[in-house]
Amino acid sequence: MLSHADNRIETPRLLALEADARSQGRGFWADPALSVRDTHPDGLAQHVGSVQLVEGRVLEATRLRSGRVYLNFGADYRTDFTVMIEAADEPAFQAAGLDPVALETRRIRVRGWLEDQNGPMIRIDHPERIEILAD
Repeated sequence: MLSHADNRIETPRLLALEADARSQGRGFWADPALSVRDTHPDGLAQHVGSVQLVEGRVLEATRLRSGRVYLNFGADYRTDFTVMIEAADEPAFQAAGLDPVALETRRIRVRGWLEDQNGPMIRIDHPERIEILAD
C-alpha cells in the first residue's frame, strides 16, 4: 500500500489490512518478491527503481541547516540505505506529532520508491510512509 501526500485519510486502515494480509501470506503478499526488505545496501541495490518496504534501525538522524532530514541506517551514508525528508514536507510530520530526528535508534519500516543516491534511498514526503516498530 503506497499512500500519497495529498491522499492520506484512509492510510491507517489500509496499513492495518496490509499488515494482516502480509502476516498471513494472503494474496500477492504470498510472493517472496514482495517481502519487506532489510536495509543491507547490496540486497536493496537489485530493487532500485521500484516501490519497496524497507525495515531496520535508524543509526543516525540528522537535520541539516537547510531543514532536510536524513535517516541513516548504516555507518557510511555514501553507500548505506538512507531515508530523506525535505524541509518543505516537515509541516506534515509536525502536524502528526512526529519529529523525524527523534527516530534515531528506533526500528522503523518505510515504504516508497527506491532510488540510488549515495546508496539506496527512499524519499518520504508524509508521515504515513513511516511505521515505528517495537524494539
